[in-house]
Amino acid sequence: MSPTSADPPAAATVTPSDSTGLCEAALEHGRIDGGYLVFDDGPPALGRALQDGMFLVDIPADVAVATGDAFAEHFFRGPTSPPYGEFRDITSDSFGDPLLGFHQRANKSEQFLLERRFWDTRFPDEMTALGEAMTRLSSHIMAGVLAYSGIPYDRWGRATGDCVLLGGTYHLTFNHYLPTHLDLGLNPHQDDGFLTILRATTPGLEIDRGEGTWQTVTPPPGCFVVNFGLAMEILTSATRTPATAVLHRVSGQRGDRFSFAHFASVTQTPGADSGVHRYLPATGALERVCTAQDLLHSDYAASDVATGT
Repeated sequence: MSPTSADPPAAATVTPSDSTGLCEAALEHGRIDGGYLVFDDGPPALGRALQDGMFLVDIPADVAVATGDAFAEHFFRGPTSPPYGEFRDITSDSFGDPLLGFHQRANKSEQFLLERRFWDTRFPDEMTALGEAMTRLSSHIMAGVLAYSGIPYDRWGRATGDCVLLGGTYHLTFNHYLPTHLDLGLNPHQDDGFLTILRATTPGLEIDRGEGTWQTVTPPPGCFVVNFGLAMEILTSATRTPATAVLHRVSGQRGDRFSFAHFASVTQTPGADSGVHRYLPATGALERVCTAQDLLHSDYAASDVATGT
């Protein structure tokens, strides 16, 4: 996708939501066509999506969402529930990283989080294939955003820690939200990486529209929800079309809710951190702002940022 000028983003329209009393967010809707991120309403729709901090994208044919749905509905059930219940017993002790593996969080949710470098050895083949397909999707989306924001192609590798070139750090997270408590299922937070691709089949996701106004997001069948994180907000903050790291949360549930998501972040391997950069259009330079770990543990990100949505 070539950089194109954008019209000023238009205000989103909303419709009432009978189930929550909140309004339903009207989000832009894109798709991947020949490896490029496109919108039916043309390039200005991407500008509005960047301002919103979230948009919908058609699920590509090579992403086996049924596999992810099945994992999300079974990973927490224990080894007597094949094929995925055994993952309940795989905890952070197996990885030397306190974020990875199975976690139960304050009787509100159960999660399994796994980084890409462990997919081949810990996941069955169909799960690794799902992760790689979502990684390719994240690369297509990031390429569209960087081109639209006017960041030259020869800066993309350093600007994203090779994330847009399939060399970043990626995670798959699977979440089971419990109906035990009717308060928030996940506190308001911003994600720390470049973007998150979410699969959810039931209501519960809500986004902050400013001044205390929250709206619900109910993705239509066949769509992922994509939201931008703090690394993308920083990278594009000096461009004509800055991205918003949207504040979002999950409402309390009256029934079980299942979801899974893919996180795309700058390269963070043990002993290495490629850093978070800001692109400066006036000079074409990249300004190193902080490390990825600084961002994860800063005041910008909620303590439960890595739990997903």
